[in-house]
Amino acid sequence: MIKVFNSAYRESIEQPKMIPLDEVNIVSQKIDYFNGAPYILFEHKDYPGGALRAAFDGTYWSCDLC
Repeated sequence: MIKVFNSAYRESIEQPKMIPLDEVNIVSQKIDYFNGAPYILFEHKDYPGGALRAAFDGTYWSCDLC
């Protein structure tokens, strides 16, 4: 699951949008050079602006739109 939220809005953090991985197109998957955490760039029909970045937090892929 990908947890999509906007940290600028408290309501968005409290009720994030959860997107299953089978609904997204994963563009790339890499490891962050600075902290060693994996991340993905993904596309989803609800976000037509291009690929979004989501980092793995141990449970979910987290994508902050802010």
